[in-house]
Amino acid sequence: MPTSCLVLFFLLFLFHPLPWALSKEDLGWCEALFQCGNNTAGFPFWGGNRAKPCGHPLLELRCLNNITSLNISNHEYNVFHIDQTSNTLRLARTDLLGSFCSAEFNTPTFPREIFKLFPTYKSLTVLYNCDPKLSYRSSYTCPDLGLFSMSQSLDYQNSCQDSFKVNVPTSFVPEEKEMNLTHLESALRKGFEVKLVIDEIPCQECSSSRGICGFNSTTQICCNVTSLSGGVTCVPQHQPSGKFLT
Repeated sequence: MPTSCLVLFFLLFLFHPLPWALSKEDLGWCEALFQCGNNTAGFPFWGGNRAKPCGHPLLELRCLNNITSLNISNHEYNVFHIDQTSNTLRLARTDLLGSFCSAEFNTPTFPREIFKLFPTYKSLTVLYNCDPKLSYRSSYTCPDLGLFSMSQSLDYQNSCQDSFKVNVPTSFVPEEKEMNLTHLESALRKGFEVKLVIDEIPCQECSSSRGICGFNSTTQICCNVTSLSGGVTCVPQHQPSGKFLT
């Protein structure tokens, strides 16, 4: 009975301890915090002193020269600030920290089940390889990429060959007639904020029982040392309010 077997397997996975998910050594690493420059982070992040099972697979923090970075959809971001009280991050694309004309003209995909753009920021469309014969409300020319224009209404979309999006403060408005490139580059270097889509209750319940929060792949687990010999038991956390970072 294939269906019955699948149901039985699911029930065993849901309620049976998973001692193989974290070792006692891993459990100790999960008590440590990631530290880099002015950034400090715990669950649901991993990286540095925190082993991979300590956090979500997509939330690996790295540290180089006291600069924290995070790879999202194969794009590197500098992490300027981590606020685990509000579950927010301030990020900046590394390719947009220098000259705008030397950036990668593409739009990274943010996993919506994990990240949500903070309300004080917006996505702005950059139209490039535009027809130089037309007049644009805001425009600038890059040596190798031709004329580009920024727009919220996409008025000139049909006159430009390509486009991509950047995140800027909601107060940012492209200059009329001739774009102030310095103003744009300054806004991009300051980065933008995203909020983690996270259900905190399962980990709070785990911590209240002196457990350590971790992950088995994308499934949140709670682990405890269960014997004097150091045996570790990990069980999936129930998420009544919905999925947790999956």
